[in-house]
Amino acid sequence: MENCLQHIVLYVLLLANVITGKSSPTEQGNSSMPWPSVLRPMIFHTSENLASDQNSVISYITSHVWTPRGGAENYYGIEATIDVYGFNLQPGQLSAAGIWILNKGDGKPSSANGFQVGWSIFPRFYKDSHTHFYTSWTSGGSPAKSCSDMICPGFQKTSSSIAPGSIINPVSDIRGRKSYITIRVFKDKSSGDWHVHYGLNGGIKPVGYFPKSLIPGLIDRKVEISFGGYVSHQKPQPSPPMGSGYAPASGNAASFKNIKLIDANGNAHLVNTNLPFRVDPKRCYPISYIDSAR
Repeated sequence: MENCLQHIVLYVLLLANVITGKSSPTEQGNSSMPWPSVLRPMIFHTSENLASDQNSVISYITSHVWTPRGGAENYYGIEATIDVYGFNLQPGQLSAAGIWILNKGDGKPSSANGFQVGWSIFPRFYKDSHTHFYTSWTSGGSPAKSCSDMICPGFQKTSSSIAPGSIINPVSDIRGRKSYITIRVFKDKSSGDWHVHYGLNGGIKPVGYFPKSLIPGLIDRKVEISFGGYVSHQKPQPSPPMGSGYAPASGNAASFKNIKLIDANGNAHLVNTNLPFRVDPKRCYPISYIDSAR
């Protein structure tokens, strides 16, 4: 079941019609990116013991990634507008899209520190198949020092109108109205806290923040910034759709738009050139190039 199934529709992260003749960026398999296995919300659902079935969980990630470079300007945040979709998934399936900020340490999962923000459909965790606004974080890659949404102390909510875990409604219709969320995450220069802003089909407002003390592995560290999609399935369930569930050539692929990287002073920089990407080794879920910040 872990092979690419013929009936599963594929998803491209960026708009299908922006593919150009540019040279192919770097491609890497999931093995080089510990994030999915470390931070998927399934691990954070402490009321369930998943140790016995981890070997039967198959995960795929497709993302663009910015990595820090010596001597060059570094970034500590990102803003992007993400198309939002909904699917009728079953327990054992997960489909998500979002932004990941991570310091990988020595590359081992036990040294990963970071957080993710985006949308997620995860029936096993939420007990429904709605699309949810979600956050999750890890300190040292340990399930004991990791959490999702507001189920345990960690993320500090400041908004009275939106909270991690809230249902996103409406979602996009492939042949009709489109819905999107805009997310802005950044490190506050004075406090060192990581702030999250969110908006549905319009302007963004503060939601809350990850205190710097929550994830000490990010203090005074350069970070890797990724954005894209993530799915997983537990056998015998099939792998679910990612994004919109449509391939690039269809013209109906989901997208990230108005992508901006945020520097240490809080200034936003449009991403007008392509970034390296990571796709699953079997290339079940393809990705397109970045063009004009989308």
